[in-house]
Amino acid sequence: MSAPICVGTASEPRTIVATETPNSFLLKRALDDAAVWHSGQVRKYPGVAVPYVSHIAGVVAILARHGFDLEVQAAGALHDVIEDCGVLPTELEVRFGARVADLVKHCSEEDRSLDWEARKRAYVDKFPHKPWEAQAITLSDKLDNFASIVVCHQVHGNPWAMFKRGKAAQIERFEALASAAKGLSHPIVAEYREGLEKLKEVPE
Repeated sequence: MSAPICVGTASEPRTIVATETPNSFLLKRALDDAAVWHSGQVRKYPGVAVPYVSHIAGVVAILARHGFDLEVQAAGALHDVIEDCGVLPTELEVRFGARVADLVKHCSEEDRSLDWEARKRAYVDKFPHKPWEAQAITLSDKLDNFASIVVCHQVHGNPWAMFKRGKAAQIERFEALASAAKGLSHPIVAEYREGLEKLKEVPE
């Protein structure tokens, strides 16, 4: 007999009997739920409301391009829902399984009561101790942010004006993450370093 899986709206999950294996539509369900949870949120582009789902798609595309499995891609789609949408890890585990929920937890800031600098510093300090797949999601997240900043500059205007602390503070934390990843050897790490160099060329 096919195993039941949880689907439905973000606020009202329901149980159905899967006609395929439980992971068959895992990524699709993650994308759908992420789109609902992030509804109304937009990217930091001046003068245009780019829905947050653009970022979700970008992160998943990077993970897929580098060959990460569907559970890692699903966690990539959901990487901000604990931090930005108030979704509980227990709900993620019910919907997507323990591995996905655990990866999302590893990609979330732990203490939102800290100021911005302390939170970003703690996030970087935590990076070397994450599972490799969570590190890959973090790097994919930042890579898509790099791409967003470059595209914003090319098409919409000055991206750095959208950040309260400006270009220097952003570059500093991205460089700190590059240092934290220096012991890793994988194409996604090399892509991160290349992307950071291109990012530095975007003027204020």
